Amino acid sequence: MHENSKKLIDEFYRISQKGWIKSTSKSFGSVGLTFEKELGKSPDSLYFPDYYGIEIKCTTHYSKYPLYLFTIAFDGPTFPEIDRIIEKYGYYDKDFKDKKVLFEKLSCTSKTVVNDKYKFKLEIDYDEEKLFLCVYNIYDELIERKSFVYLDSIKNHIMLKLNKIALIKAFKNKKDGAEYFRYYKMDIYLLKSFETFLKLLEEGKIDVSLIARIGKSGNGKGKYANKNLVFNMKKENIDMLFEKVFSSDFDSFTIL
Repeated sequence: MHENSKKLIDEFYRISQKGWIKSTSKSFGSVGLTFEKELGKSPDSLYFPDYYGIEIKCTTHYSKYPLYLFTIAFDGPTFPEIDRIIEKYGYYDKDFKDKKVLFEKLSCTSKTVVNDKYKFKLEIDYDEEKLFLCVYNIYDELIERKSFVYLDSIKNHIMLKLNKIALIKAFKNKKDGAEYFRYYKMDIYLLKSFETFLKLLEEGKIDVSLIARIGKSGNGKGKYANKNLVFNMKKENIDMLFEKVFSSDFDSFTIL
């Protein structure tokens, strides 16, 4: 076992033995934020892995949310290309009626209806080494095939950010209006290959969302919260993309 993995394993043992830990926040993703605080790590959204080259993914026992992989922007043909897509194909936000938004699930295997007028579909072009967004009209006639991400851009993200990941699971409970977590299981995985990722993407096993949303509160109210492509996969499919190299389970539920 690599020395960096041993550091994280030791820290996981220490944190799991603490039992129920009060959440550091009430926000989405608090299970991960709480674990990172226990590690002594500040929250970030950096391009690099979380902990000594290991990307940490936290989830709760009954969570149905997919496993977040990474976020990436379009490379072209314009910059920022997402602005052109929003302006041409987006729909006005219900609260901020002067701004257009998009939130669409994309796939290489099927078309997604957008704004009741268009259909979006992803296509991997191995000759051009690009992932294209293909736009069709409602009659399945191709309108454009312009927006793209270089496959090398995706590869660089994956090989740096996801070469080794730790999936940490926690039980969740509430007491006196506060949320608590008990971290009980950690699996460490190694990425199989970038080619495996592309194969799963082509087969629809990797989920992709095109997101351009408007913030509804706080300092970001009325501003675009994020404008990117987001890649996820179902947690039960994790073994398709990664090979498990370590597993430890403290699965003994205790009453808070």
